[in-house]
Amino acid sequence: MAAIPGPNGNFSRYDFALGGAASRVQGLAMSLRCRVVIAVVLVLVLGAGVGLALAGWQTRHWLRGELTSAQASGQLFVTRTFSDLSRSDAPVRDLKALVATFDGNRHIQAVLTDPYGRVLAASTPEPATPPPSWFAALLREQIAPVWLVSPRGAALVELRPVYINDTAAVWPAFLDLAFVLALSCLGGAALVWVVVGRALEPLSAVGHVLPRIGGGDYAARAPERGPPELEGLARGVNEMAERLDAMRTRNRALEDQILTLQDEERADIARDLHDEIGPHLFAANVDLTMMAGLITSGRPRQALEQVGSIQAAIAHMQRLVRDILGRLRPPRLIELGLAAAILDLIEFWRLRRPEVAFETLLPPDDYAAPEAVLETAYRLVQESLSNAVRHSAPTAIVVILDQRGEALWVEVRNDGAPAGPATPGFGLTGMTERVGAAGGTLEAGPAGDRVWRVLAMLPLAPSKGLAA
Repeated sequence: MAAIPGPNGNFSRYDFALGGAASRVQGLAMSLRCRVVIAVVLVLVLGAGVGLALAGWQTRHWLRGELTSAQASGQLFVTRTFSDLSRSDAPVRDLKALVATFDGNRHIQAVLTDPYGRVLAASTPEPATPPPSWFAALLREQIAPVWLVSPRGAALVELRPVYINDTAAVWPAFLDLAFVLALSCLGGAALVWVVVGRALEPLSAVGHVLPRIGGGDYAARAPERGPPELEGLARGVNEMAERLDAMRTRNRALEDQILTLQDEERADIARDLHDEIGPHLFAANVDLTMMAGLITSGRPRQALEQVGSIQAAIAHMQRLVRDILGRLRPPRLIELGLAAAILDLIEFWRLRRPEVAFETLLPPDDYAAPEAVLETAYRLVQESLSNAVRHSAPTAIVVILDQRGEALWVEVRNDGAPAGPATPGFGLTGMTERVGAAGGTLEAGPAGDRVWRVLAMLPLAPSKGLAA
């Protein structure tokens, strides 16, 4: 067994383990909740970042298209105007007027320069509030200006792209999109926090129940609700509490059984000492008194006759003492042999219950078995014989040992009434525990009309048994 409780019924090792598990479960609930929320927020932020990057990439291409289209339109307009300059009597004036037509244009700025690079005139673009420089730098694509030479090379018209107006127009839309994405991340995080918290409430409840179970309150139960995984966890905790409660009850019953068996064994030993050894001690004392009188009166031959009587009484008492010691602690089975030890045990009961017919079917001790298996088989026969003789009033008892393959089968039958009530008694519970510890199985119950049978299977191979 993993642990045997003390007289107070507490499972100290279980308590320590359950207390540690409870703290870990409570810490896991908070940690898991935070981790899930952080993971979801990171995913949302990453998605928002990817969305903003994609939107910026598309906006940048859109701005390039707008500016290049505006340049193309302006170039066509300037080219058409140049065709009329050949008939003008003041071409510079007309070129300045051409540049002035670009005033207020939000995409292009027109600049008129002479052949020496001096600026003669420049249009005024539509005014706009500039966006942050980092934002303008992200959206700006380098678009080369367009130079157009007037007829006869009198002047040069340069069409420059204007970035500030388009980037300023995009900046509010970017802020709105960023605000919506940020709000979505916060809302998603809050929603996940609530959902995960509700989902983990059963786990928190398990964390509160475990310390109570560790403290010995095996009536504590965790609510079986929530997701299937946590519902299964709560069910497992409740089943563990039920098994611990049953184990505590059984161990308390075993403690009572041990005390009862000790009292019965003491009473049997006291009765044997009183009924068997007491009279022989009294007889030996009488013989000694008589021998002393005979020696004093000068009759040594008659005194020597009393010595034989005293020796017989002492020999009888020695046999009784050996029997008692054999009941308390049998000889090592590995030296005596299982069959011989069982025959001695049967002989002990035959002397005390001559009205009971004992029958045995024992194989020779020529099979290899661990000493623990032999000890278990002996104790099983010892307990079965004791229960049958004391509680069943049998007229016949049969003890059978049979080796079948890698297992030793032990069977004890009697024709008396079942020992005790229908529910398993302390003796049967102890036998079940002992056989289970050896890796075997035990069956006990009626096997016909007024026949009670105890049948056990004990594996001979050590690998098949349970570790002690």
